[in-house]
Amino acid sequence: MSNEGWAAIVAVAFVALVAFMFNEAVNHDFATIWAGVGTVVGVVTGAIPSFFFKRQSDKAQQNAQTALLAADPDKVEALMNKNLFK
Repeated sequence: MSNEGWAAIVAVAFVALVAFMFNEAVNHDFATIWAGVGTVVGVVTGAIPSFFFKRQSDKAQQNAQTALLAADPDKVEALMNKNLFK
């Protein structure tokens, strides 16, 4: 199975876990449940979007490298010699 497939399975499992925890918190003492699972909710809130943004960033980096390799070497060298970033 590809990395994207496993990532989707893990993301769905985390979301299901959070839904289960909120259900238990509503049906029982909320403060006690929340004290134990607040960290897991924080991980879900940060890790899932972070993973997808990282994957998008990696793809953009790969596209940029591919475009640079496909560029005319003389034009790339001329642009590098102009010191555009000083």
